[in-house]
Amino acid sequence: MLPDDPEDLDPGLARERTSLAWARTAIAFAAVGVGALRLEPIVGVIVLAMAPLVWALGRFASQAVPPERLSRRLLLVTVTITTVSLLALAAAIFGHGPASLDQLLRRHG
Repeated sequence: MLPDDPEDLDPGLARERTSLAWARTAIAFAAVGVGALRLEPIVGVIVLAMAPLVWALGRFASQAVPPERLSRRLLLVTVTITTVSLLALAAAIFGHGPASLDQLLRRHG
């Protein structure tokens, strides 16, 4: 009898897909950082610096761990993700972007 959930057939693939998702996220951070370097160099450098952190966190999070260490690992991943998101929020709020939509359109138009 086959299980209802296809992931129960080969749970190892779920870990691989999760690892690939973290890698795609790190690549996206790098791409956004490169794009931001043109308009806001400081924000771009911050986002670029977070890309390797996201990649390393993904590698760390996708490793198999014994159940007794799982809660500590989840706490570390949660704290790191929260820190990265707060840094991104601070960069978005305190960045020197255009004051109005009109200025933004003139800059790119």
